[in-house]
Amino acid sequence: MIQHSIIKMLTTVMIIITVIAFIGCEKKTEQQQSEGKIESVSPDTISADSEPVAETEITIPELIGTWSGTFDKRTTTLKITEQTDSSFSGKITINYRQVINQEVKGRFSPTTLKMSMTDQLHSRFEGKYDGKLNNELNNFSGTFTMKLDGSKFSFNLNKK
Repeated sequence: MIQHSIIKMLTTVMIIITVIAFIGCEKKTEQQQSEGKIESVSPDTISADSEPVAETEITIPELIGTWSGTFDKRTTTLKITEQTDSSFSGKITINYRQVINQEVKGRFSPTTLKMSMTDQLHSRFEGKYDGKLNNELNNFSGTFTMKLDGSKFSFNLNKK
């Protein structure tokens, strides 16, 4: 009987110790880095004393204006008349024997300086202009691809 009551008492003590161990443990969301532990920070733990994160400001240049130059070695004028952020629209005139007048819409990426625009009026000469602005943001050059047959023509336009 004495052994049976000792076993019962030891079992009870073990259960109590186990329960205390589980209750005493709590999840920690932040550990001290100075103790050599990894610091984990949740959005709730960020305070006003935290260092601000540097934000990169992207400036979108003014594209509105007259751009003149060449398209397939022909005198060309692009007039951008509207711009909303990185989207724009206008008209392009290409002086072939039969002058081509076309409305265009396009987009500009301020991070890559890539610019593209597409013809809006349906014709057999419609297509897409893909190019890049120079670092001074005053020269747009690239390649025009005709929708009908995939013919490619180079263009080079400078902003006045």
